[in-house]
Amino acid sequence: MVDALETAPRLAHQDLGAQVLQAWLDNAARVFYLCPLSVSVPRPGSAAAPARGGVPVLFPQFADQGVLPKHGLVRTAHWRLLQDTAAQGARQLRYELDMKPQDDANWPHAARLSLQVKSKLDELVFVLRVSNTGDQSFNWTGGLHPYFAVRDVLTSSAAGLAGLGVQDRYDTDLRSQPPGDLCWTAQPFERLYEACPPVTLDAGGYSLRLSASGFDQWMVWNPGAAGARALADLPAGDWRRFVCVEPVCVTRPVLLAPGGNV
Repeated sequence: MVDALETAPRLAHQDLGAQVLQAWLDNAARVFYLCPLSVSVPRPGSAAAPARGGVPVLFPQFADQGVLPKHGLVRTAHWRLLQDTAAQGARQLRYELDMKPQDDANWPHAARLSLQVKSKLDELVFVLRVSNTGDQSFNWTGGLHPYFAVRDVLTSSAAGLAGLGVQDRYDTDLRSQPPGDLCWTAQPFERLYEACPPVTLDAGGYSLRLSASGFDQWMVWNPGAAGARALADLPAGDWRRFVCVEPVCVTRPVLLAPGGNV
């Protein structure tokens, strides 16, 4: 008898941060970059730090825009795996995390997070839900931080962003995305877009159609040659093997009243 998990699309994941480490579409193509210095398929509870790559979850703070650790509190928390099943050619995961007011003095709120992932041979869907389970309203920023694998970022491109308003970390005079496809050089790149329309990522040899709902901005990031040298967990030259196109809420924090959810 053949187990359904053996015939469904494959997913590698860990309970630390509810982090999907890798996904294979068509049972062959790797969707995400995963740093070879990271443990590729750790057992639940075994990882000591988030892996560089895959799809980290960012909550309740994006990056360093606040007093919390960079990208918030949930990347280093052990989530509960509630589902890992396969049926009708699809693989489904579901993780859950309860946050309590006493967990961090700088964010004294109660929240429940749920991450659902559904993988088919030609489609990968992530659903992040946030519920306010406490008696006080709270604001949050964050999102998902996928490291999409590309053959070479220097020959990759993204379509669908032209004309959008931007905030660029390295070019503060830039106000909108120039016409044409977005391409990258060896320079560090970090650009926050003011909307979240569908994007087509040409990864070299294949393309990915990216879309999001609920989030209202894209963050696009690659450390470039110089930025990569400052990352101890990134091998030399591996900055060329990925680009991050992240569905996020940053400049417009999400307000959740008690009992509210998104």
